[in-house]
Amino acid sequence: MVTVILIDRLNITKSCITYFIRGVPMTFLYVSFYIFWIVSVAALIYMRFETTLLKVSRVRFTKSKKHLKVVHLSDIHISKMFVKTEKIKKVLTSENPDIVVLTGDYIEAPKDEEKFLKFLEGIKGSYEMFMCFGNHEYKAFRRNKTRLQEFADILESKGIKVLHNKSASFFKNQKKYNIIGLEDIRSVRSDTMKVLDSLDMDAVANIAISHNPDIVFEIPYGKVDYLLCGHFHGGQIWMPFKLEFKLLRNDKLCKMGIIKGLHKVNNTILYINRGLGNVLFPLRFLSPPEIAIIYFP
Repeated sequence: MVTVILIDRLNITKSCITYFIRGVPMTFLYVSFYIFWIVSVAALIYMRFETTLLKVSRVRFTKSKKHLKVVHLSDIHISKMFVKTEKIKKVLTSENPDIVVLTGDYIEAPKDEEKFLKFLEGIKGSYEMFMCFGNHEYKAFRRNKTRLQEFADILESKGIKVLHNKSASFFKNQKKYNIIGLEDIRSVRSDTMKVLDSLDMDAVANIAISHNPDIVFEIPYGKVDYLLCGHFHGGQIWMPFKLEFKLLRNDKLCKMGIIKGLHKVNNTILYINRGLGNVLFPLRFLSPPEIAIIYFP
């Protein structure tokens, strides 16, 4: 008798499961799947579209009309950049800056050199251009110092000043500005003190450029007024709770929650650009490509 009751209960349970699978709940599962699929495809399409956008950010350290106007570009990643060069050039022409600075990560491999040089030709103007290298340039040339220097020489021949552990002076409104290039902190040639100890003391401001913002911790107190960097892409693909930085990066500033925009760290005013290109995936989410227009006193 007990055995018969158990069998009956098992049959009832089986019938319920069959109804759940074949009945209305199964329709719900199908609908849920299609909604998920549509939302996922739409998200991917948008993320690909966002890589073509261009956001112009403005940072004003002075309201005076006698300012130094700097355009800051970073993280070009020319093989995965989808912002049209013409769009960037249009902004530069409209803004008419005094100088343009580029803070690293232009190429992934030597084969990208020609494409990057064409990009530079497309954005050149009457303004002076200064740049430093990022970790991707070192990877591209497998840290070959000779090839890296050859690349720098080609850029210099195009009228672009490559600053690696050295500085240049820029004059405007009878004021002198030190433009300082700090080699990427991951480079074996990184030597912050070499350049900082040789600066002209009569400059009104020391403006440093480097790729990885973590170099801010290598700068002695009071040696640099402003530091312009890139490297983090502003997250590139946003994730809640900044998981992309906690899971994928070991940089000190990331762990502090400093990933983009304007900050003051180690008594240095720091600006972290989101960059123009993309790394790993040709996608962005809630972190559109950026050109920063910065006004210095």
